Amino acid sequence: MVFLAITRSGYEDFARIDASGVSLWVGAGVLSAEELSSLRADGLDVSDFNFEIRREDSVAIEGAVATIQEHHPGEVVWVQA
Repeated sequence: MVFLAITRSGYEDFARIDASGVSLWVGAGVLSAEELSSLRADGLDVSDFNFEIRREDSVAIEGAVATIQEHHPGEVVWVQA
């Protein structure tokens, strides 16, 4: 499973679950550079987009999901706004 957090509250939802084996993708600005580094240092598979993804922008969300599917073929992508 892959989790896409496009808001800070979406990331906080992710942080409350058992994330073992789950890849995390976030939109720009959801996490700071320090937070991203810390998560990666803890062994989490985390990727960040270099652009903001707004919850009302279905085209951007669909594009982000398509990119994630290219990197994680066959995986379920959970979008949390």
